[in-house]
Amino acid sequence: MAIIVAFALMTVFFLAGLYVAGAIGSLSLIMMKFFSDANLWNIMPNRVWETYTRFLLVAIPLFILMGELLLRSGVADRMYKALDRWVGPIPGGLLHTNIASCAVFAACSGSSIATAATISRVALPSFRARGYNERLVVGSLAAGGTLGILIPPSVLLVLYGLTTGTSIGRLFLAGFFPGALLAGTFMLMIFIAAIIWPGIAPRTSDDSYMSIKGWRDRLLGTLSIVPVAVLIVLVLGSIYGGWATPTEAAAAGVSGAFIIAILNQTYEVVLNVCALACRKAKLLAILPRRLRVPIERAAETAAGYDNQIIKQTLLSVFNMLTEAFMGCIKTTGMIMFILMAAFTLQFAFAFLQISEEMARWVVSLDLSSVQLILIVVVFYLVLGTFMESYSMMLTTLPLIVPTLQASGIDLLWFGVIMIILLEAAQISPPQGLSLFALHGAQIETQAIHGDSSERPKTINDVYIGVLPFMACMAIVIGILMVFPEIALWLPDTVKGAR
Repeated sequence: MAIIVAFALMTVFFLAGLYVAGAIGSLSLIMMKFFSDANLWNIMPNRVWETYTRFLLVAIPLFILMGELLLRSGVADRMYKALDRWVGPIPGGLLHTNIASCAVFAACSGSSIATAATISRVALPSFRARGYNERLVVGSLAAGGTLGILIPPSVLLVLYGLTTGTSIGRLFLAGFFPGALLAGTFMLMIFIAAIIWPGIAPRTSDDSYMSIKGWRDRLLGTLSIVPVAVLIVLVLGSIYGGWATPTEAAAAGVSGAFIIAILNQTYEVVLNVCALACRKAKLLAILPRRLRVPIERAAETAAGYDNQIIKQTLLSVFNMLTEAFMGCIKTTGMIMFILMAAFTLQFAFAFLQISEEMARWVVSLDLSSVQLILIVVVFYLVLGTFMESYSMMLTTLPLIVPTLQASGIDLLWFGVIMIILLEAAQISPPQGLSLFALHGAQIETQAIHGDSSERPKTINDVYIGVLPFMACMAIVIGILMVFPEIALWLPDTVKGAR
């Protein structure tokens, strides 16, 4: 009886459009009120205290702030242009850049929607100018954004580890090879499609691996993403090496992201001021003419600065920081409320033995592990049509984890499968949230950069564009089900057998 009431209320709450935290929190209180005699006023404060006093939980807002700083400071634009120089000559051209740049940026932001929305605003004008098939462009942006919560550091992997008691370090390691496999599958599909239908991705004449100038531009452009790459390596390396906890590593990552963001906003002013200092110190005389001339020009620019330019630079930095902190506050607040409600629901279901009853029912069906996972796959794809990733994970884990444990399914391996499923749900028509973010970016960039006679973009263009990439995700899930070692080998090798 309690199970039927719980699912009926959950369905009613979500269809009524209630906020996720309010829906699952209200469900917990109703279930405890009518199906138990426990004191609710003692339970709620205890659940809030136990949830919010976990040291590991501090990693969530820190990783979010790290991503927001890199997102708002313009680093995405620089990464996109640098990666463009490397993958431009390959069949599919700039479409590979979408996957590559989204993969790199996803490692910073940890958000599929933020990644897709950010890169799309940089990418779409360039693709329109080069005559690419925009449906496939938008599909590649949506697919690249799905790497956001699989490639570490990932907020959802942290939440999954907290909820299921799985090692976060092992989860981060487990996400590497599947993330690379998913990105490689996307790029292979684009490569094959571009060979069969060359018109979808026109090749440009200046993209060549044979010219010295091309290699010089590639190497110089790569320098712009070195700071971000070093930051990611240091943050993840400190976790994997056991030098820092995820929370400590996230705090270091925020410090590094703050420095990168400030320098990215002010680098022209800093370089010009340094050039002026070198001229005043009479250090330019020892430099060859090829270096001395541009530095002299930079010094002249710095000498012409006035207070208004400095004020504008400081104002842009202030606005960037304000946007980053406000974005972090909004996202963290949403996650924390959902997390508190989810842990309360987890307690209610455990106290009322709903989870145990569901597990016993599923076990009584005598399903194989493959059959159970296939049911879960369909379940999440359907659920993703009206819920976002955080809500899906924190609402459903209390229900399915006991069932998975009773069926002997490895929770570390399932964590990777679940992350891919959550992201597939985010781009599955008709209600995937990333699709609406991309459609909004389409309309916005078309209004700014598009031709007035061009056909208005519709959501159907986005739906059609993501279908080939969803097929790629289904293939990767199938491969991981057949070869679970792809996800488990690295964590078991680095951390030791469990």
